[in-house]
Amino acid sequence: MALGPEPKYGGGVACRSAPGVSCSVPPMPRIQDAYLDCAVYLYASSPDAEAGIKTGGSGFLVGVPSERDPHYVYVFVVTNKHVVERGSTVIRVNTEDNGLGIWDTSETNWIFHPKGDDLALCRIAIKNTQRYNINFVSKRSLLTKETVDRLNIGPGDDTFLIGRFINHEGRQTNLPTVRFGSIAQMPIEPIMQDDQFLQESFLVETKTVAGYSGSPVFVYIPGMTEREGVEGWYPPANFMEIENLSDYGFHRSHGPWLLGVEWGHINHWTSVCRSNGAPVNPASPSDMQVRVNTGMSGVIPAWKLSEMLDEGPAAEAMKRHSEKLRPNPPSAGET
Repeated sequence: MALGPEPKYGGGVACRSAPGVSCSVPPMPRIQDAYLDCAVYLYASSPDAEAGIKTGGSGFLVGVPSERDPHYVYVFVVTNKHVVERGSTVIRVNTEDNGLGIWDTSETNWIFHPKGDDLALCRIAIKNTQRYNINFVSKRSLLTKETVDRLNIGPGDDTFLIGRFINHEGRQTNLPTVRFGSIAQMPIEPIMQDDQFLQESFLVETKTVAGYSGSPVFVYIPGMTEREGVEGWYPPANFMEIENLSDYGFHRSHGPWLLGVEWGHINHWTSVCRSNGAPVNPASPSDMQVRVNTGMSGVIPAWKLSEMLDEGPAAEAMKRHSEKLRPNPPSAGET
């Protein structure tokens, strides 16, 4: 199942413009369970993955349809470059029988962003798709700069993150955790990472801890909200005249879109103090400090991931393989 920009939501909420009338508006913040199935866990070894050792990071699956045969989908695992470079290259997924599937890779199987962004891709050829309980994020749902401008996406827009809460991640099966938040700052000035790389990033106000690195972060616009400065914004004025909101592009207008990939939380360092607030080391307070989680996460924009899928080794490999595929025969009435 592809998680695209117009998922099939269940339930509904009452329409403000037509009291008592129910419509197929997603009851956010409840998300589709299918989004949980795109998340994967990464470990340093197969034994670590089987035991659920509290190290490693998160990742997720992205699907890219073949241009020659749209029914054939290339599946990639996405995570952070730093997760792979630190040795976490073994991927753990869920199976249909509620067990664990282990995909063992090495660093040589991974592709890094050519400009140094903290992203890594690994193509996975899944021979038995019925064995695994997985979904993928459709490439069409990756947020673009054009969508940001067109829909005036910015600070305050709602987000959710799906990843691995290592304090309670699931031992016998992956149990991804969802954290909700909002865009706090647009990617105007890059953020310096620990390796001194200036990473283009959204700031998202959502508390994360070690283990969430590589998680997908989605942005959405709740139904029935106003949208300042957006021409032709849905929902239309009179819901009574609409039988199928999706025909009017409602879900396409509201998301969710993949905002980007979480690379870590932003820390603040402060002096270690006594119970009365006085520094433990008053002569040199900076020598004794402790990290404080600011509640802000750095998120690499989805268009950086699109760059890797549209050009470079991943795109070239898909093109070579796609040329070997037999094109679909035309449908009736097509030439």
